[in-house]
Amino acid sequence: MDQFFSTVITSALVATVAGAAINAWWETRKDNHNARFDALTAAISLEGYAIDCADRISDNDLAEQSGGHAGAFMGSVPELPNLSIPAGFLRPKKAKVADRLMIFPQEIRQADQVAAFQWDVTADICAVRETAVAQSTKVGLKALDLAADLRKAFKLPKRTLVFGIFDVRKTLEKNLRMDQYDA
Repeated sequence: MDQFFSTVITSALVATVAGAAINAWWETRKDNHNARFDALTAAISLEGYAIDCADRISDNDLAEQSGGHAGAFMGSVPELPNLSIPAGFLRPKKAKVADRLMIFPQEIRQADQVAAFQWDVTADICAVRETAVAQSTKVGLKALDLAADLRKAFKLPKRTLVFGIFDVRKTLEKNLRMDQYDA
């Protein structure tokens, strides 16, 4: 009889510990999947932002070449869509990328302030347009680099942003001045 109770108690203890371990493993796995999904969502939003910057820069180039008859002139830096930074990003080897992601909206606001300041100082629309293009180039390239780093940190597939002859990185880089980009 003692052996029966010993077997029952041992079995119950093993089942409890095993159940808790399995639940912990399952929750960790689920959290990892959620963090990867959130990282993918953020990377795609950043890539979309870079595409928007490159598209507006191309429109500005067209407007300049056509004397304003086609395209659209830039007067400000494109607005960044909302990005969420979930707690799952704050893990070893990923916290640095999370930090950069959290700072990025401030960098966009500062870039837009540079263009606005140019207007306040010079009241020269051509200088404002040139500054808006330069600042959009800078933040567009930072968005691409940040998206690539997110994809790398969370082991997501790489994405090349080339649509026919429209290469987003090349479009941004052709407007880059050497003193402008400080990655």
